[in-house]
Amino acid sequence: MNQKSARILLLFVFAARGTSFLFSKLLLREMAPMNIVAVRFLLSFLILAAVFFRKLRSCTRAALRGGLILGAANTVMMVLEMFALRLVDSGVCSLIENMAIVLVPLFTAVLTRTLPPGKTLFCALLAVTGVGFLSLTQSRSPSGALGIVLAVLAAMTFAVCIMMTAEVSRGSDPLTVGILQLGAMGVLSLAASLAAGGFSLPQTGRQWGLMLLLVLLCSCFGFAFQPLGQKYVPAEEAAVLTVVNPLTAGILGVAAAGESLSPAKLTGCLLILTALMLYHLKKKTGPSS
Repeated sequence: MNQKSARILLLFVFAARGTSFLFSKLLLREMAPMNIVAVRFLLSFLILAAVFFRKLRSCTRAALRGGLILGAANTVMMVLEMFALRLVDSGVCSLIENMAIVLVPLFTAVLTRTLPPGKTLFCALLAVTGVGFLSLTQSRSPSGALGIVLAVLAAMTFAVCIMMTAEVSRGSDPLTVGILQLGAMGVLSLAASLAAGGFSLPQTGRQWGLMLLLVLLCSCFGFAFQPLGQKYVPAEEAAVLTVVNPLTAGILGVAAAGESLSPAKLTGCLLILTALMLYHLKKKTGPSS
């Protein structure tokens, strides 16, 4: 896979993961947060483990270690995300969480004691300005303010996950790491669900339908194939590509869940879309890779 193909793969990966905010929001009306996460990732792992059994059988220690580390980090992110989703709109939660767009270059700059490319940082800051506009409609109530805080914490964790994924993917088979990551997330979420008072499977056809969309589209594809794309794309660039995630969530939230589209929310979406377009314009006019 070359870098151009990896970018395209990551665009589809982040778009698929953007749909998870709507499906999770709908399921949260009927199921406990950790139940949703546990069922989602355990089923995802079992499906991918059956399909890619030979890869897992030849799993290296490095891949196992990487999958466990990423699974633990992503579980923390998912817990924060799910509880934030109970309090704010799905589109707003996704957009705030994707402050990772700017946090990754900043975290990288701190670690390497260098500055990120100017245009990358500008696009990231433009996208986060859009996040700010989207948060305006949620911060007027105590529950909305708490939801925003949780989403910001999820964003910080997401940024760390992106950086960790880039490192782990270079030293191991990325697909194997992605599958093992799902298994670790499922086991940890199941333990948290049991500790919180019990575990139960979806009970209705509607719940199972939403869950299968989460499993097949958002997890089997969205989570498992991110390490494959990030093996060929720098973490800072992957972070900017994540703007596809909140745009997908925002559009679906308005179209399918009846979430409001205020001037502030529309402005935020346009700013994020502009950031994505400017970033790709930069890549087209620069040296090819």
